[in-house]
Amino acid sequence: MRVAEVAFRPLPAVGEDATWLVQTAPGATWDAGLAQAAGELVGAAAHKSAALTPGAIRRALARSGFPGQARFSRVLTDGAPPVVLLRGIQVALGHGPVDVGLAKREYGDGTVLWVVGFAPHLSDLDPLKRDVALDGGVMLRADLKSAAQARLFVDRPGRSVEEVTITDGVARWVGDFNLPGEYRFEVLADREGVAEVVLLFSLFVETPVPSMPRLQAPSKHPKDPAAAEEELYAALDQLRQDHGLSRVRRFALFEPFAREHSALMGHSGIVAHTIPGTTEGVARRAEKTTHPRAKHHENVAAASSAADAFALVRGSPAHLANLLCDKCSHVAIGVALEPVIDRVPRLFVTWELLDFPQGAPQKIDHYNR
Repeated sequence: MRVAEVAFRPLPAVGEDATWLVQTAPGATWDAGLAQAAGELVGAAAHKSAALTPGAIRRALARSGFPGQARFSRVLTDGAPPVVLLRGIQVALGHGPVDVGLAKREYGDGTVLWVVGFAPHLSDLDPLKRDVALDGGVMLRADLKSAAQARLFVDRPGRSVEEVTITDGVARWVGDFNLPGEYRFEVLADREGVAEVVLLFSLFVETPVPSMPRLQAPSKHPKDPAAAEEELYAALDQLRQDHGLSRVRRFALFEPFAREHSALMGHSGIVAHTIPGTTEGVARRAEKTTHPRAKHHENVAAASSAADAFALVRGSPAHLANLLCDKCSHVAIGVALEPVIDRVPRLFVTWELLDFPQGAPQKIDHYNR
């Protein structure tokens, strides 16, 4: 029996659909693990309109052992290839190599559900066993394409997120697998001054890999942003309580800045801490209007619901570390709806976990600036 691994699996495109994809997106590499994850998502669809949720995507990637931060898109066609889904791949190809995978499901009425997955290939990784014995460990070695050094974040069951440094091409032993459960790994490297996720994967210690949930059709009635904010504040409180941390208090002074940033992300369609030509970000905005300065631990996301947005950041060890900041005493969360009319709008979310080394900031009086 073949032992499941976490590894990139570049293979020649085999079959009509795979060949079409790599020929239509020149420079893309067919990855068998990414194709398997796309197949898991297609197979889990309870209906042709089923939504791809962050939780389902995370499980599909974990089950297939693909070690990157992949994105998936779906479309229903009359049988024609999913040309509309190629735009994201083409944009990513402008920045370097891209891994791709494709799966489809045919229905009796002639329609076809397509799921395309793609991920920028920013690092190579020596294969790892996906299923690890209790009290065991792994030797992790990555060949980085953008930096000589990077930061490794490890989210272990029942413990705080651990951050360590790894070096390009140098193997590092990671042990202390002394509790059963899912161990989440994330590698960040600087690329032109911006931290970028180059690896993201899970290992399972003496615990079964979770099965795929059934994917249901999305709600046609998005939540009110104010209600979503309340849900996210409650989820953050529960998460910190589960990790033995004190709750953080709402900081109303920065909530308008967080909402403004979410609205700007929604209008531009860009999920980022800063948007060139649009905004320098929440920290800079707060710095100009309050004193003294705060230390910001910021997360941003876009999803179809508050729960899905929280699942996105919860599944990333580096983003989870921000939510579990032990020095932070306050938080401001802002939510905005995407301004679209042709589909159900997404929620754009900004979290600001705040540390106040010099005391809580105060608004600068307009007349004394």
